[in-house]
Amino acid sequence: MGEFKFEKKVPQTDANCILKDFAEHYVDKEKLRKYGLMWNSFVRRPKCISMEEIRDIPIPPEDRVFFYDERDKTLYATKMEEVVTYILKLEPWDQVDACVFNREMKWVLAVTHEDALLFLEENAK
Repeated sequence: MGEFKFEKKVPQTDANCILKDFAEHYVDKEKLRKYGLMWNSFVRRPKCISMEEIRDIPIPPEDRVFFYDERDKTLYATKMEEVVTYILKLEPWDQVDACVFNREMKWVLAVTHEDALLFLEENAK
């Protein structure tokens, strides 16, 4: 399952700008140097949610989102419903480290190789 990729790859020059903006919103640069993964370097503690709770996140399924695969350093543009489908089909042995977020940087959902889903909203404390 881990080999499924989303339809639209974001061109590298655009991806670099988008990921820089994302890092400025959510990533502690010191932690990133230490841990190497963005999801493990968030500036605030995210909420850990279950796979079932992913459907309860207040993000409309048709919303356009970015899916950043931290393992292969590729940014995809897709819809939230495709991300939910992908996550719910993951097997325990799938090694996924990814950050899902919208262009406005209002929230981030991290999918981790530790079988955890982490959710962080921009204005949440």
